[in-house]
Amino acid sequence: MVQFLRSKKKKNIVLILLLIICFIEGLVIAKFYNGIDDKVYQVNLVKINNEKDSIDHLQLKTDLALVDQSIRSIDGFLKSKNVSDLRIERLAKDSLENEVYLAKVSNRYSQYLIDLEQKLQQVPLGIPTDGYISSNFGIRKNPIPKKSTEVANSSNIAEEKDSLGNVIKRQAIVKEDKNASSNAPAEKDQMQFHKGLDVAVAYGSPVKCSASGKVIFAGVKGGYGNCVIIEHGNGLATLYGHLSEILVEANDRVKVGQTIAKSGNTGRSTGPHLHYEVHKNNQPINPRLFLNF
Repeated sequence: MVQFLRSKKKKNIVLILLLIICFIEGLVIAKFYNGIDDKVYQVNLVKINNEKDSIDHLQLKTDLALVDQSIRSIDGFLKSKNVSDLRIERLAKDSLENEVYLAKVSNRYSQYLIDLEQKLQQVPLGIPTDGYISSNFGIRKNPIPKKSTEVANSSNIAEEKDSLGNVIKRQAIVKEDKNASSNAPAEKDQMQFHKGLDVAVAYGSPVKCSASGKVIFAGVKGGYGNCVIIEHGNGLATLYGHLSEILVEANDRVKVGQTIAKSGNTGRSTGPHLHYEVHKNNQPINPRLFLNF
């Protein structure tokens, strides 16, 4: 080998062969790495195409339209109840740049808004008729004075006679104490707990349910007179009393704002008005908690 390399010409041949071998090895290595990059690129490209193809743009458009419609509906519902301090604003940070993310969450968000709207409609917001509140929730003086019976002489006794003039029935005449309502201060037995609100309104005015729910009572109920009770879920119920006419029946499903009765003066009442109560877990609570005045 030493003798072979002593020749200058032969040295050049060896160097040329080494250079050719190195060049070939470089080509092989370069092709190998290029193949790896191509495979990575192909994998990423397939993944991107799959994600892009997974977007149902028509469904995305429908979901976004439903979101907008739900927000408008909720806003209109709250305004109709004069609830001005509860505002639902549109999303300001949603970006169409990330369609994949938006496509995944838009349906869930639109369903959330639908559920929210349904829950709001089950809350007794506002008052159920046009009028003004004439009596509040809590302890008050009894607006209906007690009646006294006087039997001091025969003029206070009504007699019923038969055709022969014989007395067959005697009954004491009950007179109302006109000064009972002006006695001051009121005695303890003249005070009462008022379980709701009285809304002064013209006789026969429409009474609308303040929230959607199920009618659990419709009929005559003691001092309430003609009465409707509606159950709304979550332990909430509303009562409407002294009605002149009932327009629903027990087990009816009613929607918020639906006319369920007409105001009147039935039962224990001093005049035409609507008696309105809100119950939580069968206990009366102040309806003003649901007003925004």
